[in-house]
Amino acid sequence: MVQVSVEEFAFTLLQNIGPENILKEYKEFYLRKSLTIYDYQGLQKGILNSKIQDHINQTLFYYFDKYFKKYLVSLTNIDKFYLENILQENFSNFFIGVSDEGTITGLPISKEFIPKLTGRIKEKVSLYYKDIIGLHYEKGVKEIQVGNETFYDFEKLLNSLKKHTKIKIHILKENNTSNETYNQLDKTIQGIILEEKQYLTDKKIHQEKKLKKKKYNENYSTSFHNLIKSEKVMEEFKNYMDQDYPFDEFIKILHKNITKQHEVEKYLLNGEYIEGSLFTKGSKEDKYWGQKMTEFLSEYKDFKDIMLKKNIQIEPFPSKSPKLKLNSYLKNVSCFNQQLFHNDDNCYICIQIELPFIKDKKAYLALKEKSNIKIIGRTYESTFNTPCTQTN
Repeated sequence: MVQVSVEEFAFTLLQNIGPENILKEYKEFYLRKSLTIYDYQGLQKGILNSKIQDHINQTLFYYFDKYFKKYLVSLTNIDKFYLENILQENFSNFFIGVSDEGTITGLPISKEFIPKLTGRIKEKVSLYYKDIIGLHYEKGVKEIQVGNETFYDFEKLLNSLKKHTKIKIHILKENNTSNETYNQLDKTIQGIILEEKQYLTDKKIHQEKKLKKKKYNENYSTSFHNLIKSEKVMEEFKNYMDQDYPFDEFIKILHKNITKQHEVEKYLLNGEYIEGSLFTKGSKEDKYWGQKMTEFLSEYKDFKDIMLKKNIQIEPFPSKSPKLKLNSYLKNVSCFNQQLFHNDDNCYICIQIELPFIKDKKAYLALKEKSNIKIIGRTYESTFNTPCTQTN
């Protein structure tokens, strides 16, 4: 069975343990789900509440689910080309809570959760090994095909790996020095908060302009029975019309006949005057005022276009709030050492998974995924000579 242990003060927070290499892989810890600005302000006060702790726990187990099997296989299968240069070593290592540059950034955790964490890791690891298989070109029982290569199921290799794999939960030695990452993070967040305040101020002004623009448009685009009652609009329209047009007399006729919205339908159909609706059909009065109604409607259409063009122009407003930029920054909970170390209930940890790598050039570990079997190896990216993981 894999050994899971808790060790104190083997490492110090913000200590540098050297760069990644073919035997070392690092993963810095960031939450999967962003905190709120209120959670952030709580961390500034040294408060690691249950909500934040739950996010940390969920993310930590996500890291195990996402990375453990991959790097278990990879860091065990060191590229055979490099084996002769590292025969003096016996283990490769995978760290959670260490930056790519080798700085132990760790992750904050409630001390009372550590026993639960230990037990949960043991449960998960036992499940992970069900998807791992040992392979050998010559030794073993069951013949297995991986691509064009033929291997044998070598159970002894897997049993040896389980026996010598060690998972260490390191409680980190305190470091109360100023954390530059936190300083930069807080500077960025405060800047975004100021941007958000200005954004909200500008948004309010923009909304007020939109409302003003809408009300202005509605003055000239309202229903007909309200339009003829608008003293301001009718006065403007009167000044626009030809002086010979009997505007005041015509408006009096409209006011007398149209007092409610549904009454408009007695006189207009599809925007045109209904003959005989104001006066007796065929009479001189009806023909005359019917013509004036047609002129009124036609002229108002042009007048309305002119007036609407005089409305205020509003530039498009950004749809994205600056606070959305906070999401990527509010996933970092590792930089609050000065705040959280003041509470004895909290500590910082990093996790080290120590794996014996295979020195037999004819043996490999493989990962079973459904019906596929993959050999994932640890080597170097040739162009930059950077350690990497690749699938054979």
